[in-house]
Amino acid sequence: MISVKAHAKINLALNVKEKREDNYHDIDMVMLPLELHDRIDFDFLSSDVGTVITSDDLSLPSDESNLTFKAFRIVKDHFHIQKKFRIHVHKKIPLCAGLGGGSADAAAVIKTILQMMKIYPSKEELIAIGKEVGADVPFALFNQPARCRGIGEQLEFFSIKEHYNCLIIKPQMGVQTKEAYTLFDQMEQEQKSDIDRLIQGLEKGNETWIKEEMINQLEKPAIQLIPEIGKIKNQLIQDGFPLSLMSGSGSSIFALSTNLKALQNEMLKFDSQKVYMKLTNIL
Repeated sequence: MISVKAHAKINLALNVKEKREDNYHDIDMVMLPLELHDRIDFDFLSSDVGTVITSDDLSLPSDESNLTFKAFRIVKDHFHIQKKFRIHVHKKIPLCAGLGGGSADAAAVIKTILQMMKIYPSKEELIAIGKEVGADVPFALFNQPARCRGIGEQLEFFSIKEHYNCLIIKPQMGVQTKEAYTLFDQMEQEQKSDIDRLIQGLEKGNETWIKEEMINQLEKPAIQLIPEIGKIKNQLIQDGFPLSLMSGSGSSIFALSTNLKALQNEMLKFDSQKVYMKLTNIL
């Protein structure tokens, strides 16, 4: 049996661009990988039964709306894989959180099945397969800080000067990505992040630049859907964590800090609230 980690991510910026003919939006965003991860177990199956994919989270769908199933089918068809597998997902990344849990699991399935079959595609081929599965999957195949454009398949990697801890707080309700984009299309366009400046800030450790360019254009529609998102973010900022933002299409909010103790103390303030909390760090 092989066990692998499927790492979550956060968005430090998300600019929504033109709507494409396929109804997806082009995007320009900055994503960072987290230590927070699901664990996925893989084994070969010798029976005549087809590949079995299971999870300890019974709320996960068991069809291709689950990216793990979609990823396996695409990689199987692309490389004409005949072997059968048992794949079990141990979920730790919350659902509908904007943390890329489904994309992380899908990327882990792609990479691990290819490793088990001793198939070594080029980086370009791997990204093309990931793009076919979902927008965040190409990033999750590499788990490095990156600027992601197109629908997420155009990757530019960079390095971060500081070693940030990350506090994640998620309301009980989640945001469906399609809902957030639909509402965004109906709203007046908001300020965009200067992503070049944001990346320079991350590379140089300039927190003023980082703070000023941490903008997620899906945050406003998500707050309209779930006002608690805005309340949590405002509390984090008021409590002295300016590097706070909603991740992806929500509903998770994160705060970055090099002060681990301060984040631990901040968690205590949310203890009485019905929220998911996790203290992790940037990989």
